[in-house]
Amino acid sequence: MEQIQGILPTFKNVTTTVKLKGKDVKIHGLCTGCVAVKTNFKKKKGIGELAKLNILLDKNYTNYLPIWVWVIEHPDGLIVIDTGENAQVADLDKYLEKESWFLRFQFKNAAKFQIQEKQELNHQFSSVNLSIDDVKLVVLTHLHLDHTDGLKFFPKQEIIVGDLEYKRADSNMPSTYPKRFKPNKVTYQNDKIEIFNKAYPITSNEDLLYIPTPGHTIGHSSILFKTDNFDIIFSGDSSYSQEQVLMNELAGVNADYKLTAKTYQNIVDYCRLRKTIYLPTHDENAGQRLLNNTFLS
Repeated sequence: MEQIQGILPTFKNVTTTVKLKGKDVKIHGLCTGCVAVKTNFKKKKGIGELAKLNILLDKNYTNYLPIWVWVIEHPDGLIVIDTGENAQVADLDKYLEKESWFLRFQFKNAAKFQIQEKQELNHQFSSVNLSIDDVKLVVLTHLHLDHTDGLKFFPKQEIIVGDLEYKRADSNMPSTYPKRFKPNKVTYQNDKIEIFNKAYPITSNEDLLYIPTPGHTIGHSSILFKTDNFDIIFSGDSSYSQEQVLMNELAGVNADYKLTAKTYQNIVDYCRLRKTIYLPTHDENAGQRLLNNTFLS
């Protein structure tokens, strides 16, 4: 029998304030529910394609992990990083009925979600006294559904995603996108940042950068925020925890393990260069690291 370790946790929303050109800027971490994945999904077991097969053969699940969405009250406007999950995912057969049987099979045998309607992004915005209608920009790290399923709340806002991610999306579920989903597909520019080199400037002062962190998907990106006193990497699924990067522990689900290993090295090297908070989407401790200014080292 398949086992989920532990009990369903409660991940509390977090809010902190950073300095940007001497002025206060609030950052919110909003949890849009939880997901448990196969242990071999989170931690690679086996070589090559055997690691992917071992995900399906695995009988054990991890603890429930958070699904964070990050919101920045930036001077340029309210910016959202990824959009989290929604309660419709509870009925996978109906929700994914337009996807291929193989993709449905893989997904149903790799992850289990616990999402209540009150945890969806519109309710989470209200909980921190923000209006979702005031969002100026939505930035997607990649196109997996637990990062795109809140797009339904953004019918008019600009949405950006990497051009490579859009062209080579892996294990995405296009039928779950809103019909109006037409993101701006951006490409990196050279010589924009140390270590990573390439980046796409998101904000006018280039304090928020879209940087390449491939591996989980071929076109996966992260968002780097340069505050006055330290940097923050909102890293999507570059890893499932900070510890994975420090231990060079690869996830089994990654599209390209060599790219992931290179991404890990780039993250470590950058964090040696500058004080940086590292925040993966499914890291149980990401919220507390943001609150406590805990840097990756």
